[in-house]
Amino acid sequence: MKVSVTAIALLILLGFALPAASDNPIVGKWNCVSVSNETGTKTAWTLNVKEDADKLSASVIMAETGDVIPALEPTVEGNTFSFKVKMNPQETVEVTATIEGKQLTGTFKGKNSGTGTFKGLRAE
Repeated sequence: MKVSVTAIALLILLGFALPAASDNPIVGKWNCVSVSNETGTKTAWTLNVKEDADKLSASVIMAETGDVIPALEPTVEGNTFSFKVKMNPQETVEVTATIEGKQLTGTFKGKNSGTGTFKGLRAE
């Protein structure tokens, strides 16, 4: 009986010591490619989403340059994730994505950037 109580106590302690995994489906790293509606230009980028104390933070890393751009106002409602990216002082791009398991599909729009679509896959 002593072994069982000790084992249970150990499991409880380990449960408290391990960080809780996020249940939020957007949290993680996503490899994305966007396509401009106006020019057909394809742009590769990575979306990195974190959650700390139920607060989301995100950033976009441009594949070509390595530039890291913080995402503004990241929110998730159901399977819809949205955020904004300030590309320069005059340009803010709005991004909306649908989360479908390990895939993202979405749209973007900005004053100078125009509109377009993108797809992403969760990085393993």
